[in-house]
Amino acid sequence: MYAGASGQVNDFEVAPGGYSPLLISAVAYYGGTNNPNIVPNATFTWAGRFVNPLTDPTSISTYKVGPAPSGFKSCPAKPAVTPAVPILQQGGSGVASTLYPGFTIMTAAQTATEVFVGPVPGVTAPYCLLIQATSVPSGVIGAHTVIVSQSP
Repeated sequence: MYAGASGQVNDFEVAPGGYSPLLISAVAYYGGTNNPNIVPNATFTWAGRFVNPLTDPTSISTYKVGPAPSGFKSCPAKPAVTPAVPILQQGGSGVASTLYPGFTIMTAAQTATEVFVGPVPGVTAPYCLLIQATSVPSGVIGAHTVIVSQSP
């Protein structure tokens, strides 16, 4: 994920019963997208929320399906119950994840270049999550849609 860029080509799917969380990493850059200059040692804070296809723009509430049949699908309706979306890191000193042994839940203030995300405990699939990385200190945000479903 590039901070400041969000795209349908970078949507991800997570199996609701899976025990291997999805790795998402971020890279900060400046300059044009044709010839970017990578910012070394950039860090990011992370956040996640449920996507609401009734109120979120199409760029967030749809995801790419491929390779066949390729195209775009709309995110399912937002679940009635939406607990906090756990953003995980391997190891670390945070609260241990009961669903993912060896991972801890990050706080909003912690920074990292890569995080992990999986199904939200207690929420029935399918649903979509929006995962956002905010570059420190610039505040530029990059985002990706993650679909939690048995199939895209």
